[in-house]
Amino acid sequence: MRDFYQVKTFKVDQFDIIVDWTYEDTPIRDCFDETDEEYAEMERRCRAYIDTHYVARVRAMYDGKEMGSDYLGSCYAYDCDPEDDITFRSGGYLEQMVDEAVDQARNEAVRMLDRLKADFVS
Repeated sequence: MRDFYQVKTFKVDQFDIIVDWTYEDTPIRDCFDETDEEYAEMERRCRAYIDTHYVARVRAMYDGKEMGSDYLGSCYAYDCDPEDDITFRSGGYLEQMVDEAVDQARNEAVRMLDRLKADFVS
């Protein structure tokens, strides 16, 4: 099980949104198109806790149950913490991830209601 570090929470419609991150397991060399020297520098900076290679996650919750989620792997927080990278440097990705998680949550809610209706009629 991975440890996730919470960045922020907020509401979108009836859903509680949780934004968090965890360390990326995939090696930097498998994720970026850099030279050997640049890889070595990125790896050094991550080992020195200057930069962070991470996975961002957004979850849409309803009454404590995860109804939808979205992940973005191989994020790289250059010269900042992942919290700052997600909050200030996401370049629109955070909004897209929230939209995806909320869309999944809405679809799951509809699916659950349809199933409950079908079970009730049976």
